[in-house]
Amino acid sequence: MRLRKLFRLLTSKFLLVCLVLLIELALVPAAYYFILFNASAGVFVALLIAVVVFDFILVLFIVNADINAEYKIAWLVPILFIPPAGGFLFLSLRRRKTPRRQLKILRDKFDGMEEAFYRQDEGVTRKYEQAGVFAVQCAAATRAANFLPPADCCDAEYFPSGEAYAARLTEELEKAEKFIFLEYFIIARGKFWDGIVEILERKAAAGVEVRVIYDDIGSMFKVPSNYPSELEKMGIHCLCFNRFRPVLDVAQNNRTHRKIAVIDGLTAFTGGINLADEYINEEHPFGHWKDTGVLVRGRAAQNFTAMFLQLWSLYADKEDYSAFTVEAPEGDCLCLPFCDSPFDENNVCENLYLKIIYNAKKYVYIFTPYLILDGEMKRALVSAARAGVDVRIVVPGIPDKKYVYAVTKAFYSQLVKDGIKIYRYTPGFIHAKSIVSDGNCCIVGSSNMDFRSFYLHFECDAAFFDERIAGEVEQDFLATCQVSELVTVDAIKDSVPRLLYRALLRIFAPLM
Repeated sequence: MRLRKLFRLLTSKFLLVCLVLLIELALVPAAYYFILFNASAGVFVALLIAVVVFDFILVLFIVNADINAEYKIAWLVPILFIPPAGGFLFLSLRRRKTPRRQLKILRDKFDGMEEAFYRQDEGVTRKYEQAGVFAVQCAAATRAANFLPPADCCDAEYFPSGEAYAARLTEELEKAEKFIFLEYFIIARGKFWDGIVEILERKAAAGVEVRVIYDDIGSMFKVPSNYPSELEKMGIHCLCFNRFRPVLDVAQNNRTHRKIAVIDGLTAFTGGINLADEYINEEHPFGHWKDTGVLVRGRAAQNFTAMFLQLWSLYADKEDYSAFTVEAPEGDCLCLPFCDSPFDENNVCENLYLKIIYNAKKYVYIFTPYLILDGEMKRALVSAARAGVDVRIVVPGIPDKKYVYAVTKAFYSQLVKDGIKIYRYTPGFIHAKSIVSDGNCCIVGSSNMDFRSFYLHFECDAAFFDERIAGEVEQDFLATCQVSELVTVDAIKDSVPRLLYRALLRIFAPLM
């Protein structure tokens, strides 16, 4: 099995692209040093001065840029210590602010469907006002960022495991009559996905419109490179998002990390669960896999339809979207589905997490597989803990990426000292992404507490201002704590080499 995987890697497009990227990465500094050490004294001095001036200008630009301090430090170190390679890397891979008009272009591609997808219902608005200022502010923040209106749902289900999520997803897919939209970071051949494909093929043959989006990096080696054409033969329209290309560009980091399933515009799923066997514990690469998700019915599902079609429209021709709008029933559960993207400079999910933490009076409980925080998020957590709020975070006990886990340890070691309770999920890997506070509000979705989710990826989440759903998330969290290990101050003590290793990784955490 290992030899087969090694052979696939050595003969893959991925390896070829990586080799080309490495050549691109080495080309400029290699040319510079070749000229430098083979030049006359005058040219030698001129080149040195040019690099000093170049790095000085970049440093001034970074220091004065409107970005967080951690991201600045992560770039200043390579620019100052490995010239000119650090500067070249920064120019190639820096996070570029995409004009807000780009998001408007996505919205405008709906051609007259704005009323259907983005209309703010007065009745729903009044419900949010009745729920209080906090709910109104959260709704206003998400609408300003990605145009999606506040919504409600007539039914909502919380799934404390991938197994429960998978069972309901397949059940709902079988009920589809008009259309099915699936967008996932990872799809992988196996029991879970193969079972879904069988349903999709049958539904497509029966006249149901079926569309699938998967991420190229997330699904690499899990499905063939020509997989979209394979699905097209089954009648399933498929888009491989952001193909991995031999171009040194920050766009390579802009993955769709979202997990969306929409059935007939009335039912939608989201959460942390991808369509692969480890998510339902058919495989155990990192012990028991703990994940969560939610189902919503009603007007909230329309927001997920809009999210999917926005991304699909990036690659597709304009079409008539009226087939995907529905008259959804009114609901009594306030649900605020929202998306986050590199096109949006507001970092919607991080801002809502911050609002929940600062608004907390009794407790804040967080599930996250990766804990890589900027200064603002750390201050919010510490401030809440010092104010007497019970702040708890559950992270994996068995890591999927050891270097990222080392960074997670570096961050939670400081939080433990500040009175925040950190739990390690000792049965295995926790992939759930959620926050719940005070029994009345929560967020469940695809966003991790790290720089990639908050700044680089396309993400989606659902915020609930509902005591029942918040209560279920709270109970699941407390039950998970019972099978997890509380990290003590003594437990975070480690050897000097490991502490140095984590400190070094932490410097570059915003780039991971």
